[in-house]
Amino acid sequence: MSLKKIEQVKKDKGFRLFDLIIYGVIVLTVAVLFIVIFTTRDTDPLTGVRIFVDSQEVFSYEFGGEPTRSDGVTVEEDANGITVTIRTDDDLNLVYIDKSAKTVKMLEANCKGQQCMYFPVMDNNSKFIYCSPHRLRIEPYSVDLDDPFVIV
Repeated sequence: MSLKKIEQVKKDKGFRLFDLIIYGVIVLTVAVLFIVIFTTRDTDPLTGVRIFVDSQEVFSYEFGGEPTRSDGVTVEEDANGITVTIRTDDDLNLVYIDKSAKTVKMLEANCKGQQCMYFPVMDNNSKFIYCSPHRLRIEPYSVDLDDPFVIV
């Protein structure tokens, strides 16, 4: 590099006006996206739950109603809650629905890694549970994942 070029680089400012405008637009875009994502979540209490395996609904329950299930799903109901057992081939998932607290949690899974066991308890319409190896998805009854945004 020539001495002339080195002197020119030394005289340059760290940021030019155009750079500051671009950085400002990026920061503003991130802030707007953050606000939109966290204010459009539906945090209403859970009204029920649906369980899907391979995008097929295998179980649904609306609090206060009767559970509906398909083949491969067994349901054990008591005064406090419902234990749902989902078996597909060698896959096993146990889901517990607490009727009084209106919450849902994964009790047991035989998948590798068991990440679904670490999902937080579902207690409102903005939460879900997903077991990737078993292709199992638990979602709130009143939520349509094709249109997840709710205008508040």
